[in-house]
Amino acid sequence: MNSRSNGALPSIRERILETALDEFYTCGFHGATMRNIAKAAGCSAANVYNHFENKSELLVEILRRASDEQFTATRNALRKTGDDPAERWRAAVAAHSLYIARNPRACLVANSELRYLGEIDRKRVVGSRDAQEQLFVDIAEEAVAQGIFSVRRVSQAVAAVLTMCAGIPLWFREDGPLTAEEVADDFALYALNLVGYSAG
Repeated sequence: MNSRSNGALPSIRERILETALDEFYTCGFHGATMRNIAKAAGCSAANVYNHFENKSELLVEILRRASDEQFTATRNALRKTGDDPAERWRAAVAAHSLYIARNPRACLVANSELRYLGEIDRKRVVGSRDAQEQLFVDIAEEAVAQGIFSVRRVSQAVAAVLTMCAGIPLWFREDGPLTAEEVADDFALYALNLVGYSAG
């Protein structure tokens, strides 16, 4: 979630979202306060309420953006890929993992704090997440139908892959021994192994 565009300073709304993400990441949803978010954003609490009704609305916007951006990144990677299901699977997992490695705070908050949203707010967030999961299911089912993957339970395998990828923010560091791209490539290989792919 990059709040700067073409070198321009972020708007007050974008600053509020960035500081809210920091607050949710550091303190969790229940520990975060609108007062602290406002202070870190350099504005008054009243100004925050001018843009967002409450903490839930802030969290919804942060998670919705992250889900939409990740889904877009995955689809864009697939548009550059051919029809081979194994290559599409590799590309999709790599793009999905790369987004997580580059946006660890938003992805960690999405996985840990989503449970605090009410049903209506939750539905506003999970649309892209569900669509992305179905995209993985469709690719894997096609690969199974062609005899390329040998996995028995596609939905379970997809859930395992996405859960594996969701753990990246728990250990990956930008200043660590691996780049985000290397992590993404590794996880794409792990995902191919998980579904029983054999190049031979």
